[in-house]
Amino acid sequence: MARLIGGLATSHAPQLLMPPLQWQDLPTRTKGPFRPKPDIKAELTDAAKIAKANRCNEAFKVLSKQLYAWAPDAVIVVGDDQHENILDDNMPPFVVYTGAETDATLHFNYLGEKSEDQMARYRVPADLASKLLHGLMEEGFDPAWSTKTREEVGLGHAFGRALKFLMPDQRFPIIPLMVNTYYPPAPTAKRCLQLGVALRRVIDGLPGDARIAILASGGLSHTVVDEALDAEVIKALETHDTAYLGAMPSDILVEGTSEIRCWIIASGAMQSGARMVDYVPCYRNEKGVGCAMGFAIWE
Repeated sequence: MARLIGGLATSHAPQLLMPPLQWQDLPTRTKGPFRPKPDIKAELTDAAKIAKANRCNEAFKVLSKQLYAWAPDAVIVVGDDQHENILDDNMPPFVVYTGAETDATLHFNYLGEKSEDQMARYRVPADLASKLLHGLMEEGFDPAWSTKTREEVGLGHAFGRALKFLMPDQRFPIIPLMVNTYYPPAPTAKRCLQLGVALRRVIDGLPGDARIAILASGGLSHTVVDEALDAEVIKALETHDTAYLGAMPSDILVEGTSEIRCWIIASGAMQSGARMVDYVPCYRNEKGVGCAMGFAIWE
């Protein structure tokens, strides 16, 4: 039988691609409310930014090493789509990509780069992806599916960045699972948890001996960093507190923070507590704007 051998979760915010001393040049993207912590200036020194960027890079190395040690037959990549391939003319909560291959882009354009120059091509085990799709339907879900991307550059930033950080040589095949986390009405935390649980049941029931990993891309709190919220989420992930994760209000899971839904899906699939490799709140201005970077492993 197929089996789920492990899970990873990583942030993918643009700060991870921006030189740390230029973090303040990134857009604020929100009107607030802003509630910066009293010692916010200490977070904004050059030394603090460089140290935090280094911690993120070290965390990427830990996750990447684990992925290559597992050497999975396929990686289910769970990521949000922000008007890249899921558009307003049809906004399903979940989309399973079932084509034979796909490109993915970093979509990092803040220093004059072009998305088409940031592409990489990935193999997709189409038969396995199709089996997962049909299995989810049998479990009572009706995800959309696609064999093509709307964008010429392929999958969006949530996929391209996470894969670039953790699998730069495109070694293992991927099964993309796009999630509309960003544009209300988005799937509830409860539904995301249920999807993860259903995904695990489908994998456990698949014939063959495929070894599958899951990778959640996104989060944690941003564009306004909320360390208190992140602490609650991390505790719930570590203890596999499904009551907390499944009850997270949709009015908290908004803007960039909405990407926590991808972590909830992975937690539901893994059915165990995660190990946080690091949590790095990366601020970029005195209003408390930035991204709280999280890195986790389910072993």
